[in-house]
Amino acid sequence: MKVDAEVKSRVLELHKIINEHSYNYHSLDNPTIEDSEYDAFFNELLELETKYPSLSYSYSPTQRVGSEPLEGFNKVDHLTPMLSLENAFNTKDLEDFNKRILERLISQTEVNFSCEPKLDGIAVNLIYKKGYLHQATTRGDGKIGEDITHNIRTVSSIPLSFRESKIKAPSLIEIRGEVFIDTKDFKEINNKAKFNSEKIFANPRNAAAGSLRQLDPRVAASRPLKFFAHGMGSIDFGKGTSPKTQKEVFESYASWGLPINPLAEQANDLNECISYFRKIEGLREQLPYEIDGVVFKVNSFKMQESLGQVSRAPRWAIARKFPAEVGSTKVKSISVQVGRVGSITPVAEFEPLNIGGVVVSHASIHNFDEIERLDVREGDTVQIKRAGDVIPQIIKVDLSKRKKDSHKVETPNTCPSCNSKLVKLESEAILRCNAGTNCPAQKTESIRHYVSRNALNIDGLGERIIELLVKKELISDFSDLYTLKKKDLLGLEGFAEKSASKLLTSIENSKETTLSRFIYALGIREVGEATALNLSLNFQHIDKFLLASKEELIEINDIGPIAADHIFNYLSKKGNQNQIKKLLKLGIQLQEVKIQSDNLFSSKVVVITGSFNNIARSQLKEELIRSGARVSSTVSSRTDYLIAGEKPGSKLKKALDLGIEVLEEDNVLRILKQ
Repeated sequence: MKVDAEVKSRVLELHKIINEHSYNYHSLDNPTIEDSEYDAFFNELLELETKYPSLSYSYSPTQRVGSEPLEGFNKVDHLTPMLSLENAFNTKDLEDFNKRILERLISQTEVNFSCEPKLDGIAVNLIYKKGYLHQATTRGDGKIGEDITHNIRTVSSIPLSFRESKIKAPSLIEIRGEVFIDTKDFKEINNKAKFNSEKIFANPRNAAAGSLRQLDPRVAASRPLKFFAHGMGSIDFGKGTSPKTQKEVFESYASWGLPINPLAEQANDLNECISYFRKIEGLREQLPYEIDGVVFKVNSFKMQESLGQVSRAPRWAIARKFPAEVGSTKVKSISVQVGRVGSITPVAEFEPLNIGGVVVSHASIHNFDEIERLDVREGDTVQIKRAGDVIPQIIKVDLSKRKKDSHKVETPNTCPSCNSKLVKLESEAILRCNAGTNCPAQKTESIRHYVSRNALNIDGLGERIIELLVKKELISDFSDLYTLKKKDLLGLEGFAEKSASKLLTSIENSKETTLSRFIYALGIREVGEATALNLSLNFQHIDKFLLASKEELIEINDIGPIAADHIFNYLSKKGNQNQIKKLLKLGIQLQEVKIQSDNLFSSKVVVITGSFNNIARSQLKEELIRSGARVSSTVSSRTDYLIAGEKPGSKLKKALDLGIEVLEEDNVLRILKQ
């Protein structure tokens, strides 16, 4: 049927009218027309779309009602990773956070912050292209999420298209935010589920997550899901101007019709951040939704870029968590666990307890000194808190309820897994088994670490299967994984032809990895993801890493004497060297580290001295390494360049005496940006 231009114009006008009133109702909580008037506009649009199907656009307000269920969730790479946040549990943690920022932003004495409540909801990523909702994904592992566009389209407060605004919309933008359910609505959902003998949700967060993890969008459409936008990933403004601060982002979002938490504010310094936290903490019980703290972000994007990130968290943001909720329960037993590097950790199992909507049944007690301090025993009634609203922790024993025949927990002398004698260094509070991979527990834990998601990422190798493979003596180290045969697996409980083939394929796929992931997977003490990345950037090749000296290790950014000792000791053991070489022979292929090779600093030895106005020394060092430089701490005849900031000291004199070229800050930053 031919569409009249006047009809099309009316359809688009109805889009605008309905979107505007939806924004007033769902985002501003300030309806400007009666429900009957809104329904009249909506029904008119439905009638026109039914009569003229070609005018039924994907971004129409009528498209929020769920369509047919999907068969599965597609994996989607985020354009920009969705980072986690470091936590602060007290004022000192906030002060330390502020101090670290000022140390890196050398020219700053105070920093402006964006502050907002931290919703206890589900993080999502929305991609808008030319002002229209293109795709929505879960956070996933921060790099890859699941496509939930079909469910997000049902959330009334998320616009399918941006409102008309004086602020130009970008051609592409990733909008980060939180999907949540109000406490009142959550109770109604559970009451209805209970009446219908359906699943009861533990808390509003679980209810929101359960709604978004449905293949049938009609389920999400039936739930009272809400949304607040709070961050930004990739953005493409073309020739336009991108926002320069978090405040400008919020102003842009609001003008485009995206809901922003009305409690978001700006703080001019740390003291105002602390005052804001106390204010939100006081309002917590009155809010219609659950929050578990406050998020503070450096307001300036230029400063954010300068501060950078470590591992999976930005240096420019932190979550100040509320004090943990506390509950009381009874200790059933206290057992001992052996960690990947031999640490002996007592673990208390207690009667299941619901704290803040999460059921907990066991807690680590860290070490036996802590058991002595708490004087916790089997059968005791104890108070449990979730530290940072996450980790269960015993904080107090109710001695008035202790049984007369209770006995103190004895500190073990031998490893419960291999019977080796336990040792305790003067510098540590932890008992340790030094049997290494001769200890079955350490062997299992080291393999679990090797196959974990952030290491070699071998899907399908869970704790139970690893324990079974170790017990049947099919594997004793990492390399044995790559010699497993299908017949080995088919003889094990739980394996059939398909599951065995799938696991072997996953093992084979893990052979292609990066140097940083491989170093992390080795499980060297004190080597986390960030340290592994620094090692890979510095040595660039596994052969160079295997020959690292203690002096070279100490020179690397963020590696101190203790970590250097652990790394050097690991590399000094012939068995570890042989293990790595065996893995390489079995087909492990390590992608080369992406180091620039077409700039002034490539393959040059560079020394840094003095302080800098526009970049922190540690960040400058990282940037130089990424540019292919070998950053040294001492000036010698091998030095190619000395980068001198303010108050350079004796290194400058030595460099001049040796005829080494000296570069200044502005010139270095210009070269690095090329």
